[in-house]
Amino acid sequence: MTIPLRLGHRAQYLLPVVEYPKSEGGLELSTAELAFRIFAAFRAHPHINNVLTHISRAKWIELEQSLNRILDLSTTIDGLSILEENIIDLMVGERGITGRIFKPYFQATLRRTLEPGRAERLIRHINALYLELEWKVQHPQPEPPHSEPSQESGHARGELQ
Repeated sequence: MTIPLRLGHRAQYLLPVVEYPKSEGGLELSTAELAFRIFAAFRAHPHINNVLTHISRAKWIELEQSLNRILDLSTTIDGLSILEENIIDLMVGERGITGRIFKPYFQATLRRTLEPGRAERLIRHINALYLELEWKVQHPQPEPPHSEPSQESGHARGELQ
């Protein structure tokens, strides 16, 4: 069951009613368990599920692994996959209809699943990853110079044959 939230003239179904226990026996959730719970919440939302199916090419294991990396506070932008970059963009960017749905849904799910301090740390971590990725796009590294074969060398080769 979902809670309808009015946006404009039609209802958008954003949040599942189910709440997960914040911890198991007083222990904090592992990153892998949190990634699974976020993954399940994304799969439960029709629009987000559809978008993630598309960008992950329905490779659900890779999608869950990507969430696991993104939710790990030690992750940096070095070595992020294209899928991970796209997920981060959806989590923060607020681009288009999907971004305007995805970001609040994700953050509300985090806040419902985690203690407030941990949820806020993760949100700040993902925002920082997003800002670093945006900076990287706006300031691309110049290509290292590489030697191109000159036309003369090709011409000289033709004469030798």
